[in-house]
Amino acid sequence: METRTDHSHRLTILETRVPHPPARVLVLRGTVDCGDEAELRAAFTRVLAADRLPLIVDLGALRYADESLLGLLLAARARLHLVGPLSHSLVHRLDITGTRDVFRVHTDLTDALARITATAAEGVDAPDDPGDRTDTRH
Repeated sequence: METRTDHSHRLTILETRVPHPPARVLVLRGTVDCGDEAELRAAFTRVLAADRLPLIVDLGALRYADESLLGLLLAARARLHLVGPLSHSLVHRLDITGTRDVFRVHTDLTDALARITATAAEGVDAPDDPGDRTDTRH
């Protein structure tokens, strides 16, 4: 039996609201596996039920993600903006499920907020602009 003293692999979820442009932000750090599904689902449910604001999920510090995260991301995709870089495991999961092009991936939070501002100025709810994607291949 292995004892882990390094807690950096545990899932940490940070939630916040950005005032301008109005958006909800979830920052995920560590790893996501089936043992985290209830906590992760609760966080997504809270932010999605709070209002109809865009949801930014920052995955830049996420080392590993299983199918439970992918399911939640797919369910929220109409309001979703991802911030990378995406981990190799998540990119691989997106590729094998054919869902990579479903998501808008931004290089950082500033880029995601700028896109939300531009989208609001255009009067469009959630464009699916392939030119808005960041190459997530490693």
